[in-house]
Amino acid sequence: MTRWVELSVRCSPELEEPLAAIVTAECGGVELSPQRDRVRGWLPLDDRLEDRLDRLEASLRAAAHAGGGDVDLSVSPVASDDWLENWRAHFRAFECAGRFRIRPPWEEPAQGGLLDLVIDPGMAFGTGQHPTTALMLRFLALDPPEGLRVLDAGAGSAILSIAAALLGAQTVLAVEVDPVAEKNARRNILLNGVQDRVRYVVGDAADAPEGMFDVVLMNIVAGVIVRLLPSLAPRVAPGGRAVCSGIIEERLEDVLTALRAQGLEPRCVESDGEWRAVLAEKT
Repeated sequence: MTRWVELSVRCSPELEEPLAAIVTAECGGVELSPQRDRVRGWLPLDDRLEDRLDRLEASLRAAAHAGGGDVDLSVSPVASDDWLENWRAHFRAFECAGRFRIRPPWEEPAQGGLLDLVIDPGMAFGTGQHPTTALMLRFLALDPPEGLRVLDAGAGSAILSIAAALLGAQTVLAVEVDPVAEKNARRNILLNGVQDRVRYVVGDAADAPEGMFDVVLMNIVAGVIVRLLPSLAPRVAPGGRAVCSGIIEERLEDVLTALRAQGLEPRCVESDGEWRAVLAEKT
């Protein structure tokens, strides 16, 4: 059984965005506190952990110093059994975006017109409960990618890839930089029976396999979105769209500027609390 450690990064709210980008790059995903004063991530307890922690701490302190603040990194072991039991106790089926009923595999499908989307949370992120994911699902539900080619950059648990397939996407390429997420994501893809249309690849989305896409999904953080756009925008087919989430209000203009610079015109901005998501079209 894989053993894990939890990283807890405490910081001032204005530092949350840049520090979350650093933790995401190392861990493949983050959990943000409602108060915007803590970023959490998870790493496997293996022979690479010490080097990864040293690199992560140096990057965090450099970013905090540049932002005129301070940061505190703590590391604690996680019992995988306790993690899974906690999810079983608290993760219940819920409706999302008016089209989906998202449930864990230990709950039975519900009757009705909603699409049944099964997510086994495991140690990867993305159950649809966080506002950033819910905003992405809302955009997909409003304009289903039926018959279209989709790229999910930063796929995590593969929830957005699965949702796109359930909504009729022709093909979906799911790319995730964190190899730890792969086993969980592949299980989710199988649980939903969409393995014939969803291809999962471990790697940097900037180096995604060749091809053009009608829809590009990026539910990451603003800094990573801005970094990826020069590589991914040319992959958006004429008339296609990019949907970006994980953007705090203060970074929205940065993302809008980066989209326009790459020939993607913002058409709609949706909000959920402090979070923003943008739909842009290839002009």
